[in-house]
Amino acid sequence: MDTEARVITALGGRQPDRVPVFLYLNPYTENWEAADPSYSTVMDACREYADVICDWYCPSGFCCSAAPLESQTIPQADGTTRHLLQTPRGPISRVTTPDWRGAGLVKNWIVTEEDALRVLSIPSLTPRPDLGPFRETRQRLRGKAIAQITLNDPICWLGGITQPETLAIWTLENRPLIRRFLDVTFERTLALLEHCLREDAGPLLYFNGPEYALPPLMSPADFEEFVVEYDRRLVELIHSWPGKYVIVHSHGRVNRFLERFAALGMDGLNVLEPPPLGDVELADAKRRIGKRVCLIGNIQYDDLARSSREQVRQLVRQTLAAGAPGGGFILSPCASPYEHPLPPKAAGNFIEYLRAAHDYGRYPA
Repeated sequence: MDTEARVITALGGRQPDRVPVFLYLNPYTENWEAADPSYSTVMDACREYADVICDWYCPSGFCCSAAPLESQTIPQADGTTRHLLQTPRGPISRVTTPDWRGAGLVKNWIVTEEDALRVLSIPSLTPRPDLGPFRETRQRLRGKAIAQITLNDPICWLGGITQPETLAIWTLENRPLIRRFLDVTFERTLALLEHCLREDAGPLLYFNGPEYALPPLMSPADFEEFVVEYDRRLVELIHSWPGKYVIVHSHGRVNRFLERFAALGMDGLNVLEPPPLGDVELADAKRRIGKRVCLIGNIQYDDLARSSREQVRQLVRQTLAAGAPGGGFILSPCASPYEHPLPPKAAGNFIEYLRAAHDYGRYPA
């Protein structure tokens, strides 16, 4: 099987020729990892062993609106940077500071109710990105990679631009404002998704966001209202188009929510973080929802990057033993490689991880 057939077979709950293995690196397109010499041996291993995802983060404007907005970037005397955005109701601002990834967040766009109302004053003009370059890349990499479009769900649009303590307080004191925001961004996201499907996005569509509605920030009732109610309709639209599959992404402690995630109807769920950072025991998740959802995970990044080579191989064996039986499983770390430069130990471990997946991930003929 090629990568596309292998991944789609797993997402359908079946057994491909072997367990698909993700590392979330793409050695076939221009990206900062491919340009970094410290990643060169890992990229070679990805070409040989990995099921590569050709991911395209869908251009969708601010809060999923294509409305033109005037912006400014203003350096501050304390070393931070103030970013201003003009909305029809007035300006909003975000403050960042340099960090190891380039721009750490000091203050988010929405802190007050007035900030939210200013964001909601932005006209709802549906983004209509040109998918021509995506389709051309998909065709060029056919047989080598599977193509994926990444979007945000409504709670991701809100959570990504709102100060966390503000959002937590609003779940108790200002739920109508949350619902209004989610209703607006849902309609925009739905229209954007319809455009992408008409333009032949996929076969994978990938949604970020549900982690914003997990404890300790929100309650199970909040998850039902702010995630399940909206995302289920997005998944239904995707499945109304033949040959399209949807993966939902969520970090965090998702164990008590597994059945609610399954209720969304998606084909795959990642990242299923194990203890101690997460709370998902893979064998238990397999027993509970494995017949309905392809499980994608669940090796913690630091365990993969910092262990010995033999520990990496043992980790792969254990994870495959818990997730692979019966099909409907994709092996992956809980985060993509992000270090720059990549330490030699981590590089060697990632290669060992990919090789071990090949050694131990074959299904019986």
